[in-house]
Amino acid sequence: MIKIGLTGGAASGKSTVCDLFREEGISVSIADELARDAVAIGSPGFEAVVAWFGTGVVAADGALDRRALRRALISDGAARRALESIVQPEVIRLMTLFLEAKASSGAMMAVCEVPLLFELGLESMFDLTLHVGVDARTQCRRLMARDGVTQGDAERLMALQLSDAEKRGRADLILENNRGLGELRDEFYEVFEKIIKKSHAFFISS
Repeated sequence: MIKIGLTGGAASGKSTVCDLFREEGISVSIADELARDAVAIGSPGFEAVVAWFGTGVVAADGALDRRALRRALISDGAARRALESIVQPEVIRLMTLFLEAKASSGAMMAVCEVPLLFELGLESMFDLTLHVGVDARTQCRRLMARDGVTQGDAERLMALQLSDAEKRGRADLILENNRGLGELRDEFYEVFEKIIKKSHAFFISS
C-alpha cells in the first residue's frame, strides 16, 4: 500500500482534496478529526485543555469551542505548545492505526491529511507527500472568510505554520489551488494519475 501525506496551509483547500480522493474510492484520515477525538467531552485530553485554557474555550454544548481555542493560540506560544503536547501524540497514534488497518485490508492507497506534517517531521510515515499550494493573499482572504477573523489575526495564524514556499520545497507533489474548484479538480486528476503510476512502481519494487 502506498501511504500519502496530504498537507497545506490553513484554508488552502485540503478538505476539498480529501473529498476528491474519496470520490476515487481512497480512504482518508483527517488529523483535525482525530484531534477532536483526542479532546472529546470527558476524555483526559478535554480535561487537560480546559485546565490550561479555562472554561472560555468550552461551547454551550459542552464541547470545545474550536474558534475560541484558535483565538487563544494566536499570540500565546506557551499555550500552543501545551495544546500540541496534549493532542499530537494521540493523533499520531490514531493515524498509525488507520494506516495499519488499511494495509491489512489490502488497500492500494491511503491518505492522511496532516496540516503540520512538515512542522512535526512526520514525512517518514509516508511514501509520498502532497502539498496544496495557494498564494498568501488568497489564503489570507479564505481564512478570514472561513473563521470570521480579522486580516491581522489571519496573518498571525498563517505565521504559525511553515510558509507555502517552504512546504513546496519539501513536498513530493504539488496541487495548485489559487483559482477555485475547477482548477483544483484539473490539478487533482493530473496528480492522481502520477500517484497511480508511482504506486505501480512501488508495488513492483516492493
